[in-house]
Amino acid sequence: MTQLTMPEGDTIYFRSDAVTIFNQLARKIPMDGVSNPAYYAWLDRTKASVGRHVHGAEIAEKPGARETPPLNTAIYYDTPDRRILPTGALLRTSCNTITHAFCAFKMAEDGGSVRKDHRYVFDGEAKRTIQQAPDSAPAVNIVQHLLRRTDIAHPGSFLQQVYGIDPATLTPSIRLDSLRYTFFGWLDGRDALRCSIDRYATLDLRAPADGRAPVAVAEVELAIYPRIAPDMARDPRVVALIAHLSDSLCDAFGTQVTTDIKYQRCAQALGIAY
Repeated sequence: MTQLTMPEGDTIYFRSDAVTIFNQLARKIPMDGVSNPAYYAWLDRTKASVGRHVHGAEIAEKPGARETPPLNTAIYYDTPDRRILPTGALLRTSCNTITHAFCAFKMAEDGGSVRKDHRYVFDGEAKRTIQQAPDSAPAVNIVQHLLRRTDIAHPGSFLQQVYGIDPATLTPSIRLDSLRYTFFGWLDGRDALRCSIDRYATLDLRAPADGRAPVAVAEVELAIYPRIAPDMARDPRVVALIAHLSDSLCDAFGTQVTTDIKYQRCAQALGIAY
């Protein structure tokens, strides 16, 4: 199992020119085949006991989180031969019809379970176009125009710096539609973690349209809260809480932590070799 090490030297979440950067510490646990009733029975038990394992810890949920999870859609972009897929990194758009549309390059996990996420947030007509149909030709044109730009730093330019991949060669690879059931980890009543069970359906966008069939995948992500306060980020209980929750989930459901990202797990489920 990978170590858990809080990022050092950089702010956890900050803006640099046109890009927002998030140094995300997280663990992911596959939950394929685990039903929502079984998962929520675990979460309710955890609510009652977590403070005995990590001092000051609580589990919180927003009203309606279990009944009305948001639907987010991700479109993963890759080279014609899917050179990004094996790396553990990704370049994707993510959107929700109400809240957001952004393009992100997320680096592969380091030895401390941290992945550096670089996001360019769309607004105006570009945002609406991606929100309405994220894998449509107009939406893809908007993304590819961004990836060809040389006047600003953007997710594609970071991809090129790290892997030497020309972002102008990227096209849609896989679509993921995800229902995200979120809960929060608090320490002394303050935000420390943002966690969720993500239930998603995935499609191979490079398969013939009449042969595409959605495949279901599920996982829990236990991650630090993006806007965690600096003093809270230095609190060793944050790492202890992630470790306790991941160990508890693995024990309860006979699963284990994975370093495979959603893009890779989708490819595995779709039978795409890499």
